Amino acid sequence: MRAMAEPLAVALDFVVPAHQAGAKYRTPATIDTALAQDLARRLDRPLAPVDAGAAKLAITTLADGGGRPASTTIIPLDYRSAPMAIMRTDSSIRRWAHLRGRTVCLAAGGGHRGELGDRHGAIEIVHASLTEALVALRIGECDAMVHDSPILEELLRFPEWKKFSRRLSARPDSTLALMVPDGDPEMVERATDIADAWRSDAFTDALVELTARDVAFEVYVEQEVPDCH
Repeated sequence: MRAMAEPLAVALDFVVPAHQAGAKYRTPATIDTALAQDLARRLDRPLAPVDAGAAKLAITTLADGGGRPASTTIIPLDYRSAPMAIMRTDSSIRRWAHLRGRTVCLAAGGGHRGELGDRHGAIEIVHASLTEALVALRIGECDAMVHDSPILEELLRFPEWKKFSRRLSARPDSTLALMVPDGDPEMVERATDIADAWRSDAFTDALVELTARDVAFEVYVEQEVPDCH
């Protein structure tokens, strides 16, 4: 009998809670988890996602101009993003400054908690999933919803989101990356090859499209009241 391979510990900015029996499945708010799953699959090891900082191998978002950990190889992935806000097309919000005192819905796993309050004086309402945050926007529980720009741009391609297509966008200011300890040259080489394969296959683009499609469907199924007018 083949011995089970050692689990691959991958640190993520947000570890998606294990799905509980009987609970509604929710698509992760970002593509990080799917990337970690594919990384482990290609390395033929079971995945063990852990909180950021709990493992030396990581998939994380790095802000432009930010510091880089010592003794670590950074492998940028083909995914650059910035916070993006979407709201109803008839919203009075025209600039980021207009979020002051307004309610903004966020997904717990989206990575933007605290930013809107600190930078723009918004009132943040954090939801357990991207699906719940978007449903809240549609039924009028918040004035805007903020998330990664690639995923929201893809979501707005669907016709049912036309009424919520007013947006505040910014120039991409962060990059998703693999971080691998320099002391593990074999892992550095294999991770680099995998990242190259992802780029060649436009894998991150495919994950963005899949995430937006699945979340749009979950919102459609979940929404039981008409959009606010």
